[in-house]
Amino acid sequence: MPVQGLTRLRKHQFGRQAVHGTKVAATRAYGLTGVPDNELNWTDPEIDAGSRVVTAAPYREAPDLTASLDSPALEYNDLPIIHSAFFGGQVAPTGGGTAKTWAFDPDSTTVELPDEYTYEFGDDVLTDWFQNGDGILESFEISGPVGLGPLTASLGWRFGSISSTGSTDAPVTGTVPTPALAVDTNGAKVYLKDMGIYIADTVAGLPAGQVLDALHAFTLRGNIEWDQKRYANESQNFDISAWGPGMLGIELECVFGKTADTVGTGSESDHWMSDESVNRYIRLHFISTVVAQTPSTFYEWTVDMPARYYTRTEGEEGQNSTVVLTAHAFYDPEDLDGFFQSTIVNTLTEAQLGLAGS
Repeated sequence: MPVQGLTRLRKHQFGRQAVHGTKVAATRAYGLTGVPDNELNWTDPEIDAGSRVVTAAPYREAPDLTASLDSPALEYNDLPIIHSAFFGGQVAPTGGGTAKTWAFDPDSTTVELPDEYTYEFGDDVLTDWFQNGDGILESFEISGPVGLGPLTASLGWRFGSISSTGSTDAPVTGTVPTPALAVDTNGAKVYLKDMGIYIADTVAGLPAGQVLDALHAFTLRGNIEWDQKRYANESQNFDISAWGPGMLGIELECVFGKTADTVGTGSESDHWMSDESVNRYIRLHFISTVVAQTPSTFYEWTVDMPARYYTRTEGEEGQNSTVVLTAHAFYDPEDLDGFFQSTIVNTLTEAQLGLAGS
């Protein structure tokens, strides 16, 4: 009998759910690494049992169902699930050809329901696949590396329910794994070499605000404090009944060489050291060399955010000193009318992400 359970045969498959509590078939396989951390929280009762050794059987408490997954080479078609699972909004793309435009403009003054995902994970042993439901992103980190290579991503998932093809009491819904899903073997990568950074006093000033010959690397981070709601509904399970989105934070860390734009009077470092906080407007713009739609619509990604600097630290790159400036996004109801706007041009269809709405 051949050895089974090969790590090289692991797969990560996701599908966007239409409603909370209803698992769906996966719609796309993603090129990720990592494994789910399914902690069922078996707990020993604290009782006097006349024994120095555990005697009474443990009981279960609410589980912690998470997955820390990494993308070593982020692709343009991977970006929508990160935005959707973090910001929500049930965004659907526009575009009648092969090129699709995904526009994310999350609201900070109203509570938007999260986009939830069903996650399928396993390997060649089909009797041991997990199907976790109601998944959302608690955090993400997208980094552009020194050397201008492809971006990397670290994703912190949390799930509201768990089932398995090998479980008697928690069987899967439908067929798991969803068949005929394969990782894209030649997806368009998001390269740092294709990015420009723009910083200005106003949104209108961004097109003329490109910072040249300065940026070595960057990291874009997002975090949300999700409140897990569980209600006693005679459901006979520990599934999360609803998510309560709390504080949301976006920060951008940039590693700059020392130029007139980054140090000295009137520079970004000068704005950090100001007696009063100085509003900045930052744009990250990626334009790929790969065509999304013939003849000349390229894969593209644009992020605009109002931000204020909080920290500066010192670094080095090769033989040169660097400055590391970290800015936090803020809600701007006037100039940008929001706190984060992201537009992606790729070839991912709504069906491949999972249909929005109910």
